[in-house]
Amino acid sequence: MSQVTAKVENFALEDMNRTFSTSSIKFRIWIGTLLAIIGTAFCAYIYQLVQGLQTTGMRNYVSWGVYMTNFVFFIGISHAGTLISAILRVTNAPWRRPITRMAEAITLFALMIGAPMVIIDMGRPDRVLNVFMHGRLNSPILWDIFSIATYISGSLLYLYVALIPDLALFRDHLAKPWQKKLFTLLAIGYKGGKEQEKALNKALGAICIVIIPVAISVHTVVSWIFSMTLRPGWHSTIFGPYFVVGAIFSGTAAIVTAMIVFRLAYRLQRYLTMVHFKALAKLLIALNALYIYFTVSEYLTIWYGRHEIDHRLLDVLAGHSPYAPLWWFMWVFGLFLPLLLTIWFVIQKESRHALTVIFVATILINIGMYLKRYLIIVPTMMTPYIPAEAADIHISYVPTFIEWIITAGGFAMFLLLYTLFSKIFPIISVAEVLEGIHEVGAEKVGVYIGDRSPNHPPPGRPGMASIVLIALLLFNLLPNRIYAQTSDHEHHHSEEASDESSGAEDTDEAVSKDAVKLDLSLNKEISEEDDLPYLVAKIHHSKVPEGLSVAFTIPRLFGTLTLGEVEVDDSGLASLKFPEDLPGEANTGELQVTAKIVKSKSFVGSATALVPGGTRLEPISDPFPRAIWSPKTDWYLLLTIPFLIGCVWTVYIYALVHLRRISKLGGK
Repeated sequence: MSQVTAKVENFALEDMNRTFSTSSIKFRIWIGTLLAIIGTAFCAYIYQLVQGLQTTGMRNYVSWGVYMTNFVFFIGISHAGTLISAILRVTNAPWRRPITRMAEAITLFALMIGAPMVIIDMGRPDRVLNVFMHGRLNSPILWDIFSIATYISGSLLYLYVALIPDLALFRDHLAKPWQKKLFTLLAIGYKGGKEQEKALNKALGAICIVIIPVAISVHTVVSWIFSMTLRPGWHSTIFGPYFVVGAIFSGTAAIVTAMIVFRLAYRLQRYLTMVHFKALAKLLIALNALYIYFTVSEYLTIWYGRHEIDHRLLDVLAGHSPYAPLWWFMWVFGLFLPLLLTIWFVIQKESRHALTVIFVATILINIGMYLKRYLIIVPTMMTPYIPAEAADIHISYVPTFIEWIITAGGFAMFLLLYTLFSKIFPIISVAEVLEGIHEVGAEKVGVYIGDRSPNHPPPGRPGMASIVLIALLLFNLLPNRIYAQTSDHEHHHSEEASDESSGAEDTDEAVSKDAVKLDLSLNKEISEEDDLPYLVAKIHHSKVPEGLSVAFTIPRLFGTLTLGEVEVDDSGLASLKFPEDLPGEANTGELQVTAKIVKSKSFVGSATALVPGGTRLEPISDPFPRAIWSPKTDWYLLLTIPFLIGCVWTVYIYALVHLRRISKLGGK
C-alpha cells in the first residue's frame, strides 16, 4: 500500500468512526421527531383500516390519489442507486466511488417505502393474499409483485456485495462491540486476498449488469399500469421511456440532496467535493432538458389533436381549476428554474453559495416531480369519457388529513432508515475510494488528501434554501386555497348565467325561424347509373328558398358521424348516396339516420328514421384474442415473464455462489 493510500485510509477510518457516533443532541432530536411522525402515521393507518377508505378523499371516480402518487414517486427515486451507481460502475467512471453507497441506499429504502403504498391504498389489504392464492400467471398484478420483489432483492444484494470490503476494513477498528460483531458476521471472512477479490468482482459485476435492465423494466411496468388503460392523458406509447427518464431525473436530484446533507452533517468535505457535484449537475442538466422535451411532447400532441376528452383534461390541468397553479408551478419551479440554477452552478467558478443553489434546485426538482406524478393521476381520474356533469355529478378530490399524515409517515420512515444506515454502516465507499486512488490518483477520484479540509467553497446553509422553498410553496398554495373556496361559488353563478343565456337563445330562435315538416326515407330507384340506394329528405313547404341544405348524420358510440351535406332542389328534395359498408344493428342491420336543415335563417326542422341497409355485425365466436392477458394465452407467451424473472434470479444465485466461495476461501 502506498503512503498516499495509507494516509487516506487513516483519514477515512477516523471520519467514518465519527459518523457512527449517536451521542449528539441534534441526532437524538432528529430521530425522536421522525419516530413521533411515524407513530402518528401508524395510528392514522389503523384508524383508516377500521373505518375504511371513507376516511380518505378517494371515491368511485377518483379511486387513486396521494397513496398512488407516493408509490410512483418512491419507485422513481429508487432508480438513483441501481442506474446511476451500476452504470457508472460498469463504465468505470472514477469519480463515482465516494457516492455509490449513498445512491445504493436510496434505492433500497425508497423501494421499501414505495411498494407498501399500494397496500395502504387498498381498503381491504387482506385481499393481497388472493394474488398468491388465486393469481394467474397472465395477470399483470402478479407480474408487478414479482418484478418489484425481484428489484428489492437485487438492490439489497447489490448494496450488500458492494459493502463487504468496507465491512472487512472497519471490523477491527470499531469501538462498539455490537457493531464489531455485526461487521465480522456480514464480512463473511473477507480479507482482501486475490481469490476472494476475484470472486467478489465476479459477483458484483454480474449484479451490476443485470440490475440495470431490471430497474428499467420495473418502472416501465409501472408506466404501463397507466398507458395500457384507456383514459385521457394515459393511453400513450411514450409513457415507458417518459417514466424511466423521470425516475432517473428525480433519483439523481435525490442523490445530490443527500450528498449535501451528509457533507454538512458529517463533515465529509474531503470526500464529497465540487468534482462530484459538478459531474452530477451536468447529468441533471441533460436529464432536465430531456424530461422537458418529453413533457412538451406529451401535452403538445394532445392539445394539437383537439380531441374533446383531451381538451377537457387540459382544461382541468391548465385552465380554470384548482389544479392549474400546481401545473404551472411544476413547469416554472419544477423544470425551468432548476435547469437555470443547475446551469449557473456548472458554469460558475467560485461562489460561497454554490451548493446552496444546487441544493435548492434539487429540492425543487423533486417537489416538481411529486406534483407531476400527482397531476398524472388525479386530473385524469376526474375526467371520464362520459362527462359526469351531465348527470349533475361534480367530481372532486381533496386529500384528507389521514392521507397527509400517512404520507408524512412514509417520508419520515425513509429518512429514518437512511439515517440509521449511515450511523451503522460507512456512508462513503471507503474501499472503492482507496482502490481508485491507488489506480488513477486522488484527483480523478475527486477526493482531497490534504491535512486540512479541502479548499472548496463552503457548503452554505440549507436554512436559507428552506426559507426560499417555504416562500415558493406559500406562493403556490395560498392562491390555490383561495381559488378552491371561490370556484364553487363562481361555477354556480356561471351555470345560472348560461341557463339564462341559453333560454334567451332558444326564445329568439323560436321567434325568428319557422318549423317545417321534413320526411326521410330510403329510395332505391332514384338513379339508374348505379345500384346504391339514396337517402332522400323531403321538405314540405310552399316556397323553398335557395341555398337551403340538409345534413345527414348517424349517431355513433363516441360522437356523431356526418354522412354528408346536400343542397335542396326546387322541389324540396335532398338526396345522398347511402354508404353500403356502415355497421348497423347486430340482428337487423338498421341504422338511425337524422336529416336536419342547416344554413337557413328562416327554416328549422329535422327528421329521424330507422333505415335498413347497414352491414350486419356477426357475433364473435371467440371473444378472447391470443394476447398475453387472455385466458387462452399460448404457452410460450405465458412463460415469457417467468422466464425473464428466472434469468434474473439465476444471476442472483450466481452472485450468492461466489459469496459462499469467499467465505470458504478465508485469507487466500
